[in-house]
Amino acid sequence: MQRIEDIVPAIHDIAERYGLKLRHIDFTDITLIARIDFSFEVFVQIYANTKKDKLNMSLVVAEDRIYGIDKEGGFYHEHPFRNPSLHIETKQMSIEDFVMNSLEILKKINLM
Repeated sequence: MQRIEDIVPAIHDIAERYGLKLRHIDFTDITLIARIDFSFEVFVQIYANTKKDKLNMSLVVAEDRIYGIDKEGGFYHEHPFRNPSLHIETKQMSIEDFVMNSLEILKKINLM
C-alpha cells in the first residue's frame, strides 16, 4: 500500500484531471478520509489506513453506495454496481481506476 503522504497529492491530481471537486480530505500519518464530488449528491468516498493495509472506496448516489471496493477479513472484495450488497473477492484497485469505473457507471445511468 502507498504511504498517506503519496496518496494525498494523487487524490488532488485525480480530482483536477477529471474536473471533479475535492470536497473533503483529512489525514494523519496512517489514515486518510476523502470525498471527491461529481455533484453534491454523487461522490466517491475514500478511506485508507496504512497500518491495516486497507484502501476502501465507495461510489455514493443520494446517500446510497451503488459500487464499492473494500477490504474486510483480510481480503479485498467488490460491491458490484448491479448488486452492491454482494461481496465478490477481487484485488486492490487504484484510486484512479476506481474513479474511472465510477465515471463509466454514472454515464450508464445518465448521471454524467
